[in-house]
Amino acid sequence: MRITYLLIALTIFFTECNNGSSGTTANGTTVDSAGNVIAVEGTATESGGKNNKFWEKLEMRDIGDGKGGVAAVIPMPSSWKYVNGGIAGPNGIKISDFPARSFMVNYDQSLQQVYSQSGQQMRQLPSFDQLVQEDFIPWGNSRGLQYVKSYEIPEVGKIDKWYSDQLYKAMPSRSDVTAYGIDFKTNDGKPYFVLVHLNASTTQNMQNWYYFYSGLEADADHFEAAKKQYIFSLANTRYNLEPIAAYNKAEMQRIGQNWAAFNQRMAQNQASFEASQRAHVNKSNAINDAIMSGWKASNASSDKQQEQRIDGIYERTNVQNTATGQNYKVQEGSNQYWMNNNGEYIGTQLQGYNPNLDENMNGQKWEELQRIK
Repeated sequence: MRITYLLIALTIFFTECNNGSSGTTANGTTVDSAGNVIAVEGTATESGGKNNKFWEKLEMRDIGDGKGGVAAVIPMPSSWKYVNGGIAGPNGIKISDFPARSFMVNYDQSLQQVYSQSGQQMRQLPSFDQLVQEDFIPWGNSRGLQYVKSYEIPEVGKIDKWYSDQLYKAMPSRSDVTAYGIDFKTNDGKPYFVLVHLNASTTQNMQNWYYFYSGLEADADHFEAAKKQYIFSLANTRYNLEPIAAYNKAEMQRIGQNWAAFNQRMAQNQASFEASQRAHVNKSNAINDAIMSGWKASNASSDKQQEQRIDGIYERTNVQNTATGQNYKVQEGSNQYWMNNNGEYIGTQLQGYNPNLDENMNGQKWEELQRIK
């Protein structure tokens, strides 16, 4: 299950907003004429903030949606610029984005082989401490970095979780979204900070999870200020709702197409497997024939379970036209179902309702459909 996470778009070009007049609120936060935060009390000096405990002026930057619109706005230090796939600023400030890594685990044994053949890496979500040991310490060591400590960053996790909750989900799931910081130091003692965004979606049958991360480096005297400003920027990102709505609509269509393609692949795989089994059966003795008969019965049961799972996802139920013996799938939620000669059906909660007696049905002939298991 693919979820496009907009915070990765920090590697997209930041378009600077026009500066207006500014003022200071009661709590010392400086805002411009549009109400945008440009500085925080105690974070800027008259001379430009050379002390590492001070912040420089902030500007609201647009994050594009890739279609000429604005997906979100983010407060960023005015001197930070997008450069070569990352962000660069004065005093050696550099933020580098690294590729996301995604994993899954399938709890349904009948589907584990299929998913493993798709190339998706099967891995259960570990605790973050374990993830640090397995992934990030080796990653740091390969870059000459020594691990110092890790910790949760709830203010970034909160906005990440809000954004994730707005996105369309193909099926009910538990969503766990968190953000963590990892402190490293270089061989010559300079600090290096990694911010990790972790997202996990868990259903009854599977778990999908992924993380993406960015690395921050700066001169030692300015490192802590840059780190705080970076966290502040991410924690105060504000998203526009229109791109989210557009994404959700497209995602619903994509999921529907993926289910159709998935079912087609399953049918093709099944057909190929059965063909190979038939060739094997033709060369086998009566004992092997009996074994294959048992296998087919088990496989039919698995197919039935798969059909029931898909019907559950799409909230469908099976009915039969007793006059023709034809079976249909209809939307769940009604007590009675009726079908006309054109194959159109209606569902009703009214007990005893007969559309053949309803003058509003234009004299069409309706056959009652019976539920089947």
